Amino acid sequence: MRACDRHSERGFTLIEILMVVMILGIAAACVVPELTSRNDLKASAASRVVMADLIYAQNRAISTQQNIYIAFDITNKNYSLLTQWNPQLFVTHPIYKNNYVTFFSTAATNSMKDMSLVSANFDGNAGLAFDTLGAPYSVTTAGVMAALVSQGQIKVQAGTNVLTVTIEPYTGEINVQ
Repeated sequence: MRACDRHSERGFTLIEILMVVMILGIAAACVVPELTSRNDLKASAASRVVMADLIYAQNRAISTQQNIYIAFDITNKNYSLLTQWNPQLFVTHPIYKNNYVTFFSTAATNSMKDMSLVSANFDGNAGLAFDTLGAPYSVTTAGVMAALVSQGQIKVQAGTNVLTVTIEPYTGEINVQ
């Protein structure tokens, strides 16, 4: 056998394989932390949960022909769906069969653990209600309802990413910005 034939059949050396493994390790060390801290996706997920709960409350108000209230508690990072404001009578969650309360931040036991409920503002009040036609109302702490005249806003946050769920006056259309 000639010397040039032996050279063309040669495989990779141990040093070449170690260099490739080292480069892949460095690349993985840079990429993996970015995959686990996708705060933009977490904020988006939190806003979708809020939207889904608001749509559920609006549809329930229409289907049961009774007002449904949403009480936002920014201090304790949660909100509740209620059939009566004072005294509070909770809507029963259709899946979990307990009081319909959604927790954010460290109080959460579900996927909302890393997210925060930043603010809720409906014409200066922290309460929202939908009437039997699905129209939005702001609700005072005393439970007084007034037609929503300006856009209601709920802000959710994950890391530095903040998204705003908006409720349009009169129509009750719900969007994320």
